[in-house]
Amino acid sequence: MASGREASMPAIVRKEFGVSRTTILHIVLTFITGSLIGTSFVLTKLLLGEGIGQIGLAFVQLAGASALLLTVLWFRNAMPRWNGALLRYFFAASLIALAAGPLLGAWVLGRIPAAVFTVVVTFSPMFTTLLTALIERRLPSAKAMAGVLLGLTGVLLVLLPRIRVAPDEEALALWFALGVPLLLAIGNVYRSRYWPPQLGAPAASAGGLAMQSLLLIPLLATTPRVGMVALFGSASLLAALVLVTVAANVAGSTLQRVAGATAYSQIGYVIALTGVVAGAVIFDERLDAMFWPALVLVFAGIVLNNSAQKSARPVSAVSPILSRSNT
Repeated sequence: MASGREASMPAIVRKEFGVSRTTILHIVLTFITGSLIGTSFVLTKLLLGEGIGQIGLAFVQLAGASALLLTVLWFRNAMPRWNGALLRYFFAASLIALAAGPLLGAWVLGRIPAAVFTVVVTFSPMFTTLLTALIERRLPSAKAMAGVLLGLTGVLLVLLPRIRVAPDEEALALWFALGVPLLLAIGNVYRSRYWPPQLGAPAASAGGLAMQSLLLIPLLATTPRVGMVALFGSASLLAALVLVTVAANVAGSTLQRVAGATAYSQIGYVIALTGVVAGAVIFDERLDAMFWPALVLVFAGIVLNNSAQKSARPVSAVSPILSRSNT
């Protein structure tokens, strides 16, 4: 039996900080999901460094994760009930995700610095908040907007010093880059509003990943085979990427199901900071003094945003993870 002190802890937290148990759960899921996706980006970067083609890697990542999830669901007798409405949902959500990632995202990444791209992608939470307000015909709450702006400020504190001034030839790509966070925001809102009833997070993740891998097959067929052989020499890293993708999708689907699109979009800030930490630990990049104030601002922004969303109705969604982007 819990002691009186332990039993009173949640009440103390709620009284002193105005944070409910539900909000704490959302915050924990946000950091878990963002950290896992950020880790998948690091693994992807390592694998691409081995000479593996991006489309081939994305296909193996998505197909492997979906196969693993579907196998677990089959053994647990929890497979989704496939029908036309469910397939249309998976198709639309996956098409948006692929357009933001391997298609537009990959094109932009080939023309602007990765640090600049990361900053642009962190606009996804703001676009999600504004798009949700537009659809629901209401102004975003002051608390929600404050949370988004705090998180964005925190990320910019870390990333802006790392960005060099873009030359003229990158200007067009920078404009197109804004389409990536916009597509991510559209995907966030779509998945939250149209998630099929009775669809659990693991089944939603499995279906979304499977549909994305199927949609990649035409691109895979036209991709040169150079680099595919390297997959066999990087089995351990590839297996780690698949497992992290599974965990990130299930955690992300659960988060979006219980918290909604705007709260889910906050993972973009955590992903950005995770990438900075990984760069310092794995790639010997310098972790400057602004990281810690940035982390405080991101945490405060996530708390504010989740507090603003606590009255929203629960939703559910598939959380597709791509090889380059998914916020």
